[in-house]
Amino acid sequence: MRVRPYVEAVALAPEGDRLFVVRGQTAKALIALVNSGDRGVTALEVTTWAYRFAAYCHDLRTRYGLAIRTEREKHPGGWHGRHVLETSVTLRFVADPEEDPESA
Repeated sequence: MRVRPYVEAVALAPEGDRLFVVRGQTAKALIALVNSGDRGVTALEVTTWAYRFAAYCHDLRTRYGLAIRTEREKHPGGWHGRHVLETSVTLRFVADPEEDPESA
């Protein structure tokens, strides 16, 4: 059995803070978004592990109610999306068994 990354986080909102749990690649995407701050993240920047980064962002929007802005950035071959987390999120607990087998 493969153990997936696991994140407990709190979304900070005026109507009240909301605790939620995210697993798998979506958890890794949340970590990347939180760590990037206002700079945001592109799929190219996380290409070593996130083959469907936009889909993980969509999941965070729809299942977890997070506000994530997607900006278009032009480049010579067309454009790509830069995803920026707009909801204030605090990571309370992170377990990534790929990096730390003892955390599983």
